[in-house]
Amino acid sequence: MRSLLISLLIVNLSCAQGKFSYKDVPDTYIKKTEVTSSFNTLKAKSFEAVKLLPNNYKKDGSEDYTAYIQKAINENVTVLLPNFPILVNDKGLQLKDNTTLLFDDNSQLKLKASNNQGYAIIDITGKKNVSIYNPDIVGDRTVHTGKTGEWGMGINIKDAVNVKVYNPVIKDCWGDGIYIGGNGFSNNISVIGGLIDNNRRNGISVISGDNILLQNLVVSNTNGANPKTGIDIEPNTPDNKKVNISLQSIITFNNEVSGLAFYLARLRGDTNANNVNVVIENFKDFYSKSGISYSNQKNDSKKKLMGNIVFSGIDLKYNKVPFNFLYKNSSLDNINLKVNDFKSDHKDNKGIVTDLQKFSQQKIKYNQ
Repeated sequence: MRSLLISLLIVNLSCAQGKFSYKDVPDTYIKKTEVTSSFNTLKAKSFEAVKLLPNNYKKDGSEDYTAYIQKAINENVTVLLPNFPILVNDKGLQLKDNTTLLFDDNSQLKLKASNNQGYAIIDITGKKNVSIYNPDIVGDRTVHTGKTGEWGMGINIKDAVNVKVYNPVIKDCWGDGIYIGGNGFSNNISVIGGLIDNNRRNGISVISGDNILLQNLVVSNTNGANPKTGIDIEPNTPDNKKVNISLQSIITFNNEVSGLAFYLARLRGDTNANNVNVVIENFKDFYSKSGISYSNQKNDSKKKLMGNIVFSGIDLKYNKVPFNFLYKNSSLDNINLKVNDFKSDHKDNKGIVTDLQKFSQQKIKYNQ
């Protein structure tokens, strides 16, 4: 008997199932990685950016202090942000090589209303050896004055090497909470602990990278501009990389389209068989329209993709379609798909698991 999964394959996930409704993330879902000792050591030798603020500075985030904070970053290796909200403009803050940026208990970067299609509140482009501790970032989606674009990023990581972000809380960006990519690729990037919430396009975009670790994160309530996905693994060109990407103990929650999505077709090249190596362990989704989505449209004129995608410990709940294949001719190419311990609360969970196993064996294809 054909499973319910197959009967629901042609689902237009670009359309929301009715008006999007924000849901609060339970506090018990949000994890912080322990960095107190290293933070305090760094804090003791840091430069306090508050020292560069003008006389009679305001602590309510109503004055634009971008230039003052940028000066602190330019002139110091380890910078402690003021212990109150700071308004920054859409030029953002540009980090340099070998920089550590510390957010104190009440530190916050809040973006001034912008009409730009794109911005980066914190930009790490072409840099190496950067660490950010406990970033609290608020974008401008609720006050944005433009109507177009989808490229307003909380933290923008492009062509960067050795970047670590601990316990981020990033909300309300016009585009993505965190973007990882570049004209080439970013290498050795870790985002550990924290909450990425209510961003407009994606919570986290992984466009091009090698040795990417996302761990103990909650990515929630992404809505507004396609693909409206918690974590989006989506190359732009065949020159991008999708190798050694690890998602560990991730919760995606109430994202408008997908909790986790793979859009792989643009990675295919004319001459090279590119590799995809992604491992997802202990992944949970609650309330997203689809827990996991996959798309790799068949194209015999391009070289087939190779590599491995491994799912282990997957638990999907309250989804319309727990695992969805997007568009026509979704194919694995020569990717080895392994599915271990997959479950959902869908009434046809057994059929879904069976179909995934058949798909991994390339015995069935979808939307032909």
